[in-house]
Amino acid sequence: MKSEEIAKIAGVSRSTVSRVINNYSNVPEETREKVMKVIQEYHYEPNTSARVLAGKGTDTIGLFLFSVHDKRNPFRVYGNSYFGPFVDAVVDTGNYKGYYIMVHTIYDPSECWRIRQTFSQKRIDAGIIIGTERNKEIEAIISDTTYPLAIVDYDPDEVKKLMPKDAKMVVVNSDDRKGMSACVDYLVSLGHKQIGLLEGRDTTYSGFLRKDEFQKRIRHHGLSLEKEFILKGEFIRSSTEAAVKKLIKAKKLPTAIIACNDQMAISAMEVFKQHGIRVPDDVSIIGYDDSPAATVIRPSLTTVRIPFFHMAQTAIESLSDILESKETGLQTLQLDVELVIRESCKKRT
Repeated sequence: MKSEEIAKIAGVSRSTVSRVINNYSNVPEETREKVMKVIQEYHYEPNTSARVLAGKGTDTIGLFLFSVHDKRNPFRVYGNSYFGPFVDAVVDTGNYKGYYIMVHTIYDPSECWRIRQTFSQKRIDAGIIIGTERNKEIEAIISDTTYPLAIVDYDPDEVKKLMPKDAKMVVVNSDDRKGMSACVDYLVSLGHKQIGLLEGRDTTYSGFLRKDEFQKRIRHHGLSLEKEFILKGEFIRSSTEAAVKKLIKAKKLPTAIIACNDQMAISAMEVFKQHGIRVPDDVSIIGYDDSPAATVIRPSLTTVRIPFFHMAQTAIESLSDILESKETGLQTLQLDVELVIRESCKKRT
């Protein structure tokens, strides 16, 4: 069915139907209701290509996930304690706001051209990038993109330096310094003095902040930073398992370990169990993310809760505001986190 037929049935002009479809404000409410009733009754779908050619939007937001340090596999996103909840939150929030969400995983920095191509082909109105690493490819995207773009987990000062004058960008981060400080303070309150870290990657903003704040907070409490207790987990299972096995082989364990994501914390717990090392009796463990698995594993995992839904909602709403207002510039948003205490930590006697 064409818009001309909708206009004929509703008894209005074709231009009126067009104004209703594009949500123009200068349409009487009675007329709008009459046209919408016909549209719904006949299941009319506007021609997306025609909308794009006419300068209208696609009502689609692209979600680009950087997963460049693990193997390509179809379960990489939904099996990840960070990506999975965020994708769910973006889709739910976007759909509620009336947007379609197009999800694309980038497994190699050289594939960043796909972001630029998706914008240039006008397949999306705005984009969200998450899981970003500091590299020349992502810097190139930031430096020449003038489409509405939200970036999750990135240094806002770096974005400000790189972005063009007419950019429309939003940076959304969680308060990782607060989260890591809460972890260290909690373990110290339990009497722990030898605290290790399963670090992520310094090439990510969250990875850098969490490690940096860990070191600062350990020094704040007058504790020593023992190099052998700083383990390179890189946010992934394989690296974590290798690092923890190496630690066990050295036969010198910290009394507690903070992992920079839940996936590493749970991987460490599994390796310890295989070697007869008890959590929390022998080693206390704290994770970071508060993934669904944190409540399922035994003992249940003490972890830092990242407000994935709120972050997704903030990113979508900020992009929606930009699309409506056409304003340029950079918005920087930092959301609160919370230490969730469960069973994986124990007081030292």
